Amino acid sequence: MHNFDLSRDLQMLTPVIIIWATASLILLGDVWFWKGRRDLNPLIATIGVIGAIAYQIGLRTNGDETFFANSAVMDTLASTGSIALFVTALLSILMAWTYLRVRNLDHGEYYVLLLLSISGAVLMALANDLIMVFIGLEVLSFALYVMAGFARTDQRSEEASIKYFLLGAFASAFFLYGIALVYGATQTTNLNMIQANSRALVGGAPNTMLLAGIAMLLVGLGFKAAIIPFHQWTPDVYEGAPTSVTAFMAGAAKIGAFVAILRVFAALQPAHIYWLPAIQMLAVLTMVIGNILAVTQTNLKRMLAYSSIAHAGYLLVAVASLAHYGYGGIAQTAQVWSGAVFYLFAYTFMTLGAFGVLIYLSGGGRDVQYISDVRGLARTRPVAAWTMMFFMLSLGGIPPTMGFMGKWQIFMSAVRANEYMLAIVMALASVIAVFYYLRVVYMMTFEEPVEAAPVVARGERPAWVSILISAAATVVFGIVPGWLFFLTSGG
Repeated sequence: MHNFDLSRDLQMLTPVIIIWATASLILLGDVWFWKGRRDLNPLIATIGVIGAIAYQIGLRTNGDETFFANSAVMDTLASTGSIALFVTALLSILMAWTYLRVRNLDHGEYYVLLLLSISGAVLMALANDLIMVFIGLEVLSFALYVMAGFARTDQRSEEASIKYFLLGAFASAFFLYGIALVYGATQTTNLNMIQANSRALVGGAPNTMLLAGIAMLLVGLGFKAAIIPFHQWTPDVYEGAPTSVTAFMAGAAKIGAFVAILRVFAALQPAHIYWLPAIQMLAVLTMVIGNILAVTQTNLKRMLAYSSIAHAGYLLVAVASLAHYGYGGIAQTAQVWSGAVFYLFAYTFMTLGAFGVLIYLSGGGRDVQYISDVRGLARTRPVAAWTMMFFMLSLGGIPPTMGFMGKWQIFMSAVRANEYMLAIVMALASVIAVFYYLRVVYMMTFEEPVEAAPVVARGERPAWVSILISAAATVVFGIVPGWLFFLTSGG
C-alpha cells in the first residue's frame, strides 16, 4: 500500500493542471465571454503554456520522487521531457495563430484539443506505471485524431483523420494487450516492480508471455513514434492534415512516444535479451528506409514525414544503448536519457521551425507544400530562406547546429554501449539525409523564383515569432550547448 500526500502529488502535477485549466477557460470563454474575439484564444493558450514551462523549470525535487501511489515519477527524464513538450505546444500555438486565421479555421476548440493532447504526452513522460502510459497515450491520440480532420471541408484532411484513427485504434489495442501480457508475466504494471520481477524470469527457458507482451508494447509505441514498419500512416496524415496540425503532431507524438519508450524499455532492461535484437533491426530499417524514401519525395510535407521516420531510427539507437545498462540512478542510463532528450529538443526546434516557414509562406495566399514552391526563396524572402537553411542543415546533422550536437550525443551513447554497428549505420544514414536537405537549400538559393513573393499580412507575425525562436535555439544550442546539457542531465 502507498500513502497519498495529496498536496505533494498535486504540486508535482501542477504544470499539467495549469494546461487543463487553460483548456477549460478557452472552452468556456470562447462560447460565453469573448465569442468573436478570436485572438484571445491563442493568447490565453500561450500564457497558460508559458506558465506551465515556468512552473516545471522551477519545480525542484529531492532526487527521483514518485507520487500518486507510485504510478508517476518526477525525475530528470520526466522533467526535461515535459519541458520539451510544453515548448512544442508553445511553438505550435504561435504557428496556428497565423495558419488558422488565414484558412478560416480559427475556432477555440483547436487550442483546447492541442492543450489536452499535450497534457496526455506529459502524462506519458511522468508515467511510472504501464496503465499511466496507456492513459497518457489515449489522451494524446484522441485529440490528434480530431485535429487531423480539423479542416472539415478538405477531403484530404478528413481522409488523414480517418486513417490515423483506424490505425491508431489497432495500435492502442496491441499496446493494451501487451500490458495484460506483461502483467501476467511479472504480476505488476509498475515499472519499478517490472524491472525487479523480470530479472527473475530471464536465464532459463524463454518466458513466452513476457516476450509476447514486450513485442506488443513495441508495436503500440512504435506506431506513435512512426517506426518502420508501423509508419504507413505518417506520410499520408502529414500531407493531408492542416500544416499547423502536422507540425504539432510531428513534435508532440514523437516526444511523448520516445520518452515512454525510453522509460518502459529501461524498466525492461533485465529482459533485454528478448527485445534488443528487435530494437537493433528496427533501428537499422527505420534509419535506412526512412532516408531512402525521403530522397524520392517532391512534396515537402511528405519529405519531412519520412525525415521524422528516419529521426525515430536515430532515437532507437539510444534505446538499444539502454540494454547495456540498468534502470534508475545508474550513471550510464542517465547519459543515454540525457542524450536522447537533448536530441528531442533539437528535433522539436528544427522540425517545427521548418513547418513554421511553410506556414508563413502559405499565409501569403498560396499553399506551399512542394519543394518547387520554395524555388528562388532567397531572392523573394531572404530571411525565410536563411532560417529554412538553418533548419535543413540542423536536420541533416551538419555542425555547428543543434541537430549535429544531438546526433553526436546518441552516436557516443552507442559507442560507449559497444553498439558499433548501429553507430556506423547511423553515420551512413545521415549522409543519405544530407542529400535531400541540401536539395531544398539549393532550390532556395540557386534556382530562379517561379513567381513574385506573396504579400504577407500582419496576421502572419505570430508564426515569425515561432520561427525565430526555433532558429535561435537551433544555432545557439549548436554552438553553446552547455546549458541544455546541464538541464537534460538533471543539473
